[in-house]
Amino acid sequence: MRRRPLPRWAVVPALLVVGVFFALRQSPEVAGAPADVPAGAQAAVVELIVDGDTLWVHRAASGGHLSAGETHKIRLLEIDSPETAHPQLGQQCGGQEATDFATDLLPLGSTVWLTADREDRDRYDRFLRYAWTADGTFFNEAAVRTGHARAVLFEPNDAYIDVMRAAEEEARGAQRGIWGPPCSLAQQEETAS
Repeated sequence: MRRRPLPRWAVVPALLVVGVFFALRQSPEVAGAPADVPAGAQAAVVELIVDGDTLWVHRAASGGHLSAGETHKIRLLEIDSPETAHPQLGQQCGGQEATDFATDLLPLGSTVWLTADREDRDRYDRFLRYAWTADGTFFNEAAVRTGHARAVLFEPNDAYIDVMRAAEEEARGAQRGIWGPPCSLAQQEETAS
């Protein structure tokens, strides 16, 4: 049976439907990252927030160290947030708040932009990354600046350590999050010294 060509009036709507379909299937990298995100950052979709410094993401696009079509555990670089369910420490003061902060800035299903430093993975086989939110906010710095994490150097990964230390100094001075009541890490550190 011979196929009839589409009438001319149906060609344009058909092309629009096909174009919309492919536009919706494009990875965020095709659409482009926000201006504040470093060149070469990989886009991923947030699947789970473990705590204030660990999350699971899914990569749809190929390229880079994170494989396409797979879910990866990410440990955020140069920050350390209080634990929520540590085997020995249990839940630390500020742990739930740090997790809530991460959940608010990196909601499930949102795009996160990730960049590596010198090491790709840690000894627990987690990918080590810096993260930017869908709107271009540098998450690692925001977590420290708001007092939901402290700055920690994981050598040799030191690309933003000066930024993190300045953010921590600001949070300490303003007694935000873990640096103020009821946690007051600054007071706990002084008492331990």
